[in-house]
Amino acid sequence: MDDLRLARRLRLGAITTLLAVGLAVSLAACGSAAGPDAAVSSPPDGGGISSPDPSAAFVVPRPGQLDVHDIQADRLEATVDGSTITVTATWTSGVEPCSILDTVIVDPGEGDFTITLREGRGPEEVACIAIAQEHQTRFDIPDVAPGTYVIRDGTGNAPEVEVVVG
Repeated sequence: MDDLRLARRLRLGAITTLLAVGLAVSLAACGSAAGPDAAVSSPPDGGGISSPDPSAAFVVPRPGQLDVHDIQADRLEATVDGSTITVTATWTSGVEPCSILDTVIVDPGEGDFTITLREGRGPEEVACIAIAQEHQTRFDIPDVAPGTYVIRDGTGNAPEVEVVVG
């Protein structure tokens, strides 16, 4: 009877160890993209760009991701410098390589610009962990004619922003 109990304890211990190791490997696989070589936090030269919100991960679009889809912006902010509107979009999503900003689509309308963020995943075959992270990106809408414009999220989630170009 004692041998049976010992065998069960060993088997349970081995299963627990395997689960712990599997979880650690999964976390390392998704989390490793946040290291300095894999994460894109600004253009290669730094570009003088920094996140307006230091708690958000600042990212630039990286076209060519897999399973690309529209995502909801949580917040849009806009400033005007001459005839250029600079938009900062903030959203909550997963971590790399499971959630990567692919493109930002700017669709001009009559007196408005509709912004659609598109996100996908990298080619790595990893288990994606459910961790939410706030992201930000910034982009310019150049050569805008004078007038009042509304900046809106293509998914309708973020509140609209109004700007005046002089």
